[in-house]
Amino acid sequence: MAGRSYSTRLIAAAISASLALTACGGSNDTTAPQAASGGTTQAEADLAKQAAALQKTILQGAIAGGVTGGAIGFGLGGDDDIGSGISIGLGAGALAGTYVAFVQRKYAGREARLRQIKSDLDRNAAEMQTTLNVMNQVLAAQKAELDALNARAAAGTVDQAELQRELAEANGNLSQMELAIGGATKRQAEFAEARNLTIARGQSASPIDGDLSALSNQISQMRGIASDLASSL
Repeated sequence: MAGRSYSTRLIAAAISASLALTACGGSNDTTAPQAASGGTTQAEADLAKQAAALQKTILQGAIAGGVTGGAIGFGLGGDDDIGSGISIGLGAGALAGTYVAFVQRKYAGREARLRQIKSDLDRNAAEMQTTLNVMNQVLAAQKAELDALNARAAAGTVDQAELQRELAEANGNLSQMELAIGGATKRQAEFAEARNLTIARGQSASPIDGDLSALSNQISQMRGIASDLASSL
């Protein structure tokens, strides 16, 4: 709601300034700055790329790289792999089409499963950090453009077409951020579901608890960036 209010104020300021300048003959001024946005920047293109990448689930990524990695991982299993989990891996749940089912089906024991999940968590963490870096770049550039546009609107040196173009760009970037957050949240749910596969007998904690906490923190940072941009609209 704050975003809508800001946009309304910005548009109203531009209209008022435009009317005032027209009344004073200011519409013939040829010294007005050019549009703040001249097209998609590299950071914005990277944001769209990362948002699209995060739509791929952890299951999809694991299946894509699991043909070779799975065979190796199973072969390097620890002592607890022998005779444990095989019935689960071959059960009906293994064909359910979930990340948990994939790991159960691919690996018989906890240690091998843990290696797979930890490897996927590491790759996801790197991808999330890349997304965070890009989101911060887009946020900084977009806020600077909106601040400059707001000042120009108040001075009456921006037209409606330019204003609408900049607002559309900012809203588009916000949508990409929200898309990335949605994908990251779905991945978080996949890992959370797989947590039980990594817990040793008689234990309640998991070796991946720290990774899950770090993932939650990354998602919180992403939401903070998106909220910051939304509050500037």
